[in-house]
Amino acid sequence: MLFEETKLTLLAAGGTAENLLSQINNLYVKEIHSEEKALIKAISELHNLRKIDFVKIMSNIDKKTCRSNFFTILRVFVEVLPSLNAKTEDVLNCLAHLKQQADGDLSFFEVHGAFERFCSMEAHRPKAGVEYILTQSELNLYAPFLSNSILAYDTDNVADAIKITKTLIANSNEAVRTQAYFILGKLGFDESQDVQIWEILRESILSEHDSGCCASILRAILLFGEKAPSRWIEIEDLIIKLDEKNSPEVLYEISKLISFQNLDLPESVLNVLVKQLAKVSPEHVGIINNIDHLLVRLINRGLHPLTEELLESIISVGVNFKTLDYFSRILLTKHQKFSNHIITKWFLDGNAMLCRNVLNLIESAADEGVNLKAEEFLLDNEEKKIFVSRKAVGWLFTQPTATANFILSVSKTASTTTILELENILYDPLLISYPGELKPFFQSCIETKFQKNLCQRLLEKLEKHHMDLEKISGLNELKSPSENLTAYWKEFSKSMQNAHEEASKKSFISKIAATQRILYGNSSIYYQHQLDGKKVRQEAQMHTFSNSTEMPRLNTLDPVSLEYFLISCRCEAMNNEINP
Repeated sequence: MLFEETKLTLLAAGGTAENLLSQINNLYVKEIHSEEKALIKAISELHNLRKIDFVKIMSNIDKKTCRSNFFTILRVFVEVLPSLNAKTEDVLNCLAHLKQQADGDLSFFEVHGAFERFCSMEAHRPKAGVEYILTQSELNLYAPFLSNSILAYDTDNVADAIKITKTLIANSNEAVRTQAYFILGKLGFDESQDVQIWEILRESILSEHDSGCCASILRAILLFGEKAPSRWIEIEDLIIKLDEKNSPEVLYEISKLISFQNLDLPESVLNVLVKQLAKVSPEHVGIINNIDHLLVRLINRGLHPLTEELLESIISVGVNFKTLDYFSRILLTKHQKFSNHIITKWFLDGNAMLCRNVLNLIESAADEGVNLKAEEFLLDNEEKKIFVSRKAVGWLFTQPTATANFILSVSKTASTTTILELENILYDPLLISYPGELKPFFQSCIETKFQKNLCQRLLEKLEKHHMDLEKISGLNELKSPSENLTAYWKEFSKSMQNAHEEASKKSFISKIAATQRILYGNSSIYYQHQLDGKKVRQEAQMHTFSNSTEMPRLNTLDPVSLEYFLISCRCEAMNNEINP
């Protein structure tokens, strides 16, 4: 009953295409909340009986002027297309028009699957589709439907599909060749066709020069390998040959495939692919974003050596940890043991680029707190323990809690002499520079009995230091003249005001909000304009928001000596190394 009612409703609205589309939109939305579905079958039957021409209507649809939701109508077309009786040429013209209307929207990808099912309904459609596409002047617009046409061949006609695909590879148009390589990766085949497809792929690697096509070949090779596992050793050699072309498009395809696709790759092939990513450049933002997810995927699979190798290789070419925000978060929250390993290893290495990225890593999670510890296994002598501790101070001086925690973890297995050395650098420059942040930290360590004796000695030193300062604070000889103090603060206030005004000019907030100056009180007054033209006085209570940071005291008291010490810690090498 519902089916007949739906047909009558559609026929009644069929006076104009716009009315019909509007009615289809309404019926589709209504059916979403209903168990009974009749719309798709009704449209199909009316079209096949030639009472409406749904393909023609969709060929003329205009997203900008259409009163109905374009993507709802597109969804209906996707569902109904396989059951329509229509010329392949007319359908392709319709799809080309819809592709332009969709303007790159991801929902359009469903249309490709619908067209493939449409072609598979009748034996002549795949060949007719390919022939018609190749005659078009706007070949790039129609070419993406080549793969749907050929993949619609049934299993008994795979040989014909391979033959047509081979002719497409000889085409001069890059979009056509890209589709041909994509088809080779998707085709099902038997053992007799294995050799034929493999030879086509192998020859294409050597002859193809377009970067986009090479990326498509790479995808085809990996998909082919899943269906023919005996070829993986040969595939490794082909991947290396493909890499010799040194194409960013190929690197992007590699990063995308192994980051997001569930490919069943042998570990040796995965290693080869990951090593290719070492050639990435910091300018390749899309590739780096994919690598960010790949690193998480590798570490979650427990492939720590491969993760470490990839991470170090991309850092060596200038990629910054700040661009690996997803991996940074996962590394510090779920894989602390591995993060301790690479940080300790990098400090031991002493390479400035690696050490700087330790700082970038710690800064990325500074608000959440980082429980940084050294890996004891790597610190097999006292010299290494002192060396990594000084590196931590040199590079992580602005992260005092993380630095102190790292050094305390080193001291757990250190000798008495080494502990005294570590105590000295914990006190000066760390504790003297950041007493406000480190004093509570050391007190918490005492409460938890983590290096209790060492922390107690440090706090006693700090207390004695403050007492000595208190004793000399009253000496007039150490006081600045009041005129100098007044001049200093006046100049300081002026420079801060100028800096605030300059920063405000560049702020986007000034473009969307007006500035109001509050002279007194803790509330803001504004007037609300009503429809009758009257103004109503409103009062909004203000809230206090504050944020504070502790500036290192030694940077004020003795900045030259502090900077020299930190630079020395960053640049020094182990005694058994040549320091360039």
